[in-house]
Amino acid sequence: LFVMIIIDKYYLCDAAYTNTREFMAAYRNIRYWLENFCRMRTMTKEEKFNHACAKFRNVIECAYGVLKARFSILDKITPYPFCVQKDVVIVCFLVNNFIRKEK
Repeated sequence: LFVMIIIDKYYLCDAAYTNTREFMAAYRNIRYWLENFCRMRTMTKEEKFNHACAKFRNVIECAYGVLKARFSILDKITPYPFCVQKDVVIVCFLVNNFIRKEK
């Protein structure tokens, strides 16, 4: 859970959370997991939103997992102000991309 909630920012979260002004949760009782969308069939607007959330969440979790494996500071980032957290994550992505490019 976030230590500080930043006003006028949105956090995309899964259906375990309640929709609030800051948290955009997936629709409950609607298909959500990526493997549930393998079958090509017409989707409602709620299913489309959940599908987009699931794809976005999957990409973010994979990318952040790569960074956390390389940079241990990301395990202890929540005590810092949001602007510092944001900058640390950006720098970690930049350094990670530099390392990958130079290999």
